[in-house]
Amino acid sequence: MAEKRIQQPVKKKGSLVLIFSIGFVVILVMSLPTVLLVFLGLLPTFVAYVVDLSPKKNAAFCVGGINLCGVFPFMMELWTGENTMSQSIDILTNPYSLIVMFGASALGWMVYQSLPPVVAAFLTVIAQRRVSTLRNNQRNLIKEWGEDVSTPQEVIDLRDDVNLASMEPDSDKEIEEVKAQSASELAADALTAPITDDDLVDNNTPAAPSVGTG
Repeated sequence: MAEKRIQQPVKKKGSLVLIFSIGFVVILVMSLPTVLLVFLGLLPTFVAYVVDLSPKKNAAFCVGGINLCGVFPFMMELWTGENTMSQSIDILTNPYSLIVMFGASALGWMVYQSLPPVVAAFLTVIAQRRVSTLRNNQRNLIKEWGEDVSTPQEVIDLRDDVNLASMEPDSDKEIEEVKAQSASELAADALTAPITDDDLVDNNTPAAPSVGTG
């Protein structure tokens, strides 16, 4: 039972593909003049797709959009008139039709080649304007808060570490010198300290005799 349930969707999918394939072939045969016109009229678009090596195929989209605009009027002429192969061949052999279709593709190539530098220059001007505005704001902040505002935090931290390292003793000898200096300062303080009455009482008071038990 499980195998039959699994095989049923596969059969339905295969039948749908077959139906769509037959329908596509029928439409292709019925609209063969349109297919011929579109295929030959959009040849520059196919060439642009092959030549363009960028992942997004920007040249193919730019050329293809304008090329389709050049082909579409003749498609309308074919659909509103005699939709036959002879009419399609007459359109494709007409120099005026070829000039319009291929001229539109040439216009697409011109747009593709000229528009990116214009956009890049426009974005550069906007970026420079933004930079000048930020620099003016930075000058105002420096005037108000000092030079540390323009200094990166990493540089400030590094400067503090250097200052702390310069304040610490570099060797054991310096540590001993600091200890000796501290000891001498404590001894000098002890010698110069005044003697109070409490110190005299503590020094001259004899010790109390101990009373023995008989």
